[in-house]
Amino acid sequence: MFQGDVPTKVRDLNGLYNPSGVAIIGASANTAKIGYQILNNVILGGFQGGIYPINPKDDMIMGRKAYKSVLDVQEDIDLAVITIPQPLVLGALKECAEKGIKNVAIITSGFAEVGNIEGELELKRVADENDMSIMGPNILGMLYAPSKLNASFGPSDILPGKIAFISQSGALAIALMGWTVMEKIGLATLNSLGNKADLEERDLIEHFNNDDNVDVILIYMEGLKKGREFLATDIKKPVIILKVGRSQRGAKAAASHTGSLAGSDKVYDAAFSQMGVLRAKTFTEAFGWARAFSLPEPAGNNAIIITNGGGIGVSTTDECEASGINLIEDPDWLEERFRATMPSFGSTKNPIDITGGGHGKQYRDAIHVAFTEKRINAVIVLYCETAVTNPMEIAEAIKAEYQGSGRQKPLVVAMVGGERSREALHFLNENNIPSFDAVDQAVSALRVLYEWKEISNRPKDHQLDIETPQEVLDYLAEIKDEGRSVLLEHEARRLLELCGVPTPKWAFATTVDEAVEKSTGMFPLSMKITSPDIIHKTDVGGVVLNIKNEDELREKFNTMMNHVKEVAPEADIRGVNLVKMMTGIECIVGLSHDPQFGPVVMFGLGGVFVEVLKDVAFRVVPFGKLEAERLLGDIQSKKILEGFRGIKADKPSIIQTLCAIQKLAKHVKEIDVNPLITNQNGSFAVDARIII
Repeated sequence: MFQGDVPTKVRDLNGLYNPSGVAIIGASANTAKIGYQILNNVILGGFQGGIYPINPKDDMIMGRKAYKSVLDVQEDIDLAVITIPQPLVLGALKECAEKGIKNVAIITSGFAEVGNIEGELELKRVADENDMSIMGPNILGMLYAPSKLNASFGPSDILPGKIAFISQSGALAIALMGWTVMEKIGLATLNSLGNKADLEERDLIEHFNNDDNVDVILIYMEGLKKGREFLATDIKKPVIILKVGRSQRGAKAAASHTGSLAGSDKVYDAAFSQMGVLRAKTFTEAFGWARAFSLPEPAGNNAIIITNGGGIGVSTTDECEASGINLIEDPDWLEERFRATMPSFGSTKNPIDITGGGHGKQYRDAIHVAFTEKRINAVIVLYCETAVTNPMEIAEAIKAEYQGSGRQKPLVVAMVGGERSREALHFLNENNIPSFDAVDQAVSALRVLYEWKEISNRPKDHQLDIETPQEVLDYLAEIKDEGRSVLLEHEARRLLELCGVPTPKWAFATTVDEAVEKSTGMFPLSMKITSPDIIHKTDVGGVVLNIKNEDELREKFNTMMNHVKEVAPEADIRGVNLVKMMTGIECIVGLSHDPQFGPVVMFGLGGVFVEVLKDVAFRVVPFGKLEAERLLGDIQSKKILEGFRGIKADKPSIIQTLCAIQKLAKHVKEIDVNPLITNQNGSFAVDARIII
């Protein structure tokens, strides 16, 4: 991390989730008030600690003694929930500080989301001065199932589970609370972050790292305020993020809703990839993945499909191939192990088709083989509803066999049918067997287990020393002293060389004789005019390619100079750049600054790929060689690097470039190395543009 990026310490949030006492500031007997709904949920949820309604106008609320202020409560309070109007919030927070309350959830809106940034900063100042943690403002509240605490104005009922759900949107969190109950998805905790004046995603992730009641963390995110701090989050458990604002219009909508900047979506992809975070595209996918982490990690790559229908089996086979899930192919062995589980007209090829008449016993027999056979590492069970079978019977058979096996392998289920099948799905989900009404969702849930396994087993990427060499700093200072911010081509190339970026043989010349003298060993070469006043060199005849010898160089030099002086008489002409002509695969490497994450490095293929397809990927600075190698694999056209028209990329030298360019991250605004030509002999920064 750069100086000033040192992450803050892990917050102690035990009092937020396991409080000895809770004060509801703004508690009310009026059922239309949020203060009533929160107090009612705390009581109905079965919270066993102290419950203290705070309202200066009432003596009793819902049969409980009410207090005019938290300062009137004699007992300890670990958590205060503030629901009063915005002008009163700061005063209430100061009373909480005086009382010694360390955790505060501020439901009230009217802060940064409506432009009241100063008011929100004042809340943060009070919290920092008193070592307090604030969730919010502008939230629905929070709940934590293990302590039976529902301090929210969402639904009163939730299904307990092992998923920690964190949402930047309160309204969406309310809706999903009800949806998870309907779909039989259990939650350990739900957290509404709102404006994130204090507590942010990083704080909660690192708290839940040490919470045995949480297996997986699922986050709905609209934007980040402290991207570089978030990048330093310690990821110990699966973290799934549904980051919205992918489109330009969606990003603007998210920013206006939360007061957070959205940033470049590709940079979010890069940051999540570096961190080992799983990025989902939809709510269905996100919760499907979260449910998958109730399953054990697959020991190997061999999967099998058990189905009662050929069509659904073929569809699932397609999904597995697209997802990189390996289906076992061994007709003789599969015939030997599975033939006894089906009628004679069933199929022992993978998918294992026990036919449409397969009842609970046939499913159980086939699943038993899959669970006891060591060569099978993961199981996908499919069911198409038929008139002669009972979905619930089959669901019960799946549950019995899975639990009887000790849940040693991952198992996902897809059941396609009507209401009976849906009831069977809910039954399986209640028993922690991830089940879906579409095969793509089931396969996706299995795939994410393999993805997390790969992330968990990644070797540590040792960050490189990216301190800027003193010679580079001196060179930049000279250019600044001239009052310039854009480097000339030869200056940019020299700067890159000093940082360790490989370049082709090149020279800068001010006269024709100097050009001829420096051209030795460079033919064929290109020649470009050098002037701070000429941006588009081709337009003024300032570019000549494939110069083959000294005589041609003299002729082209003189012709170019005469023509440029004629068409651009006011231009300050410094000389020419001579660069040895290179052949190979054209790539582009860049460095820019993202509003959330700071300096980022870009890589992609050059030419049409970057101009039309925009096939580029990013990494956030700093990163090491392993992350640079993964960056090469993130572009869609990565196969071209393996060989194109007889030319193969030299990946080590591309990685060298990606690592070396980071040495300029602190001191330049933008870098474009375009093209970076790569071939079997290495990679070469042919042209570069640098803005200080």
